[in-house]
Amino acid sequence: MWFYIDFHSHIPVYEQIKNKIKEKIAKNEIKENEYIPSIRVLAKEIGVNLNTVARAYRELEQEGIIQSIRGSGYVVIGINKDEMINDIMEEFKKVALSAKNLKIEKEKLFEIIGEIYD
Repeated sequence: MWFYIDFHSHIPVYEQIKNKIKEKIAKNEIKENEYIPSIRVLAKEIGVNLNTVARAYRELEQEGIIQSIRGSGYVVIGINKDEMINDIMEEFKKVALSAKNLKIEKEKLFEIIGEIYD
């Protein structure tokens, strides 16, 4: 399987698909000028509706990450890794601030981060 989707997540499925593809590009698992699975193939593989994958691909195309090649499928154009890192850091700051506001000790956050990185 190309990747897994968490159907119990609060993050919409199309958003998860976008994020997973961006991650694969950022980690060089998918390279520039490489084709990604067709909408139909990916939808069948991860068990979602065609329209869900189509929305993710449409948004990735609008962001300039992939491009539709008529008769061939979708090809990776590239990703701005610095911009992606900045977006993730902004999300992380929001979560950390929420944790602080809820009086969660920073040691607990460090412990969770350590578990993820180990």
